Amino acid sequence: MLFLLLNKNKIIQFASNPVFSFDLKIFNIKDSTNSFLLNNFQRHQPNNNSIPVVAAEIQTKGRGRIGRPWHSELGSGLTFSLLWCFRKNIAELSGLSLVIGIAIVRILKSYSIDHVNLKWPNDLLYNNFKLGGILVELRGKACSPTYAIIGIGINFNLSTSIKSAIQQDSTDLFQITGKHYDRNLFLSALLLELCNILSSFEIHGFSLFRDEWIRYHAYHGKNVKLVLSNNLSVFGRVESVNADGSISLLTSRGLQSYRTGDISIRLADYS
Repeated sequence: MLFLLLNKNKIIQFASNPVFSFDLKIFNIKDSTNSFLLNNFQRHQPNNNSIPVVAAEIQTKGRGRIGRPWHSELGSGLTFSLLWCFRKNIAELSGLSLVIGIAIVRILKSYSIDHVNLKWPNDLLYNNFKLGGILVELRGKACSPTYAIIGIGINFNLSTSIKSAIQQDSTDLFQITGKHYDRNLFLSALLLELCNILSSFEIHGFSLFRDEWIRYHAYHGKNVKLVLSNNLSVFGRVESVNADGSISLLTSRGLQSYRTGDISIRLADYS
């Protein structure tokens, strides 16, 4: 497996920007980059536009939504988290994980990697195989700023052993393109795109990005099964994603909307 180790100086050099700067930490092994920022939350709160970013070559306890494990090994992917401060309360940040997906797709397109789709609310798919995922954890109070810990994992070149450990169909950038990409350059570009899109999201909300997100939606117009937090299942056809980031399904009870949370979505086996 060919890869270059993550290099702080190289990433900072290519992510140089007059508006944003990054407080970047790179670890060879870390249990979870999201957990690191959460556990050191007070110390790593951003100030003077310096945005805390933590990347790890290997995460021993990497996790996705609903506590699902995220598997990684040296050079297999890009796993990192950043801490972003919003001058809004948590209730005003619906659709956040969706716009983060847009930022990733935009960078992939800049590398001429097309046909990557988004699965509501936080997965990247290629031909219905999982390419990456997003985990957003929020901290804040009703009348104070909200801090978002944004974790991102993207598969670059998975070994056979890692693929067998992942309990769903997965793919990686090498399998898609046959190319090895410099993760340092990719992370630099993605950090800048995230800053731009998160700044716009704070002003305009998800509604500004809604049409673009729908263009990338893997399951738009398809029959799906939603598994809710109480283990009840809902079947329906995906009609749209709303301005607040919720998903609309045409069900036997009519048009129903569902917000992000402990909900999983998959293609249904009926036509």
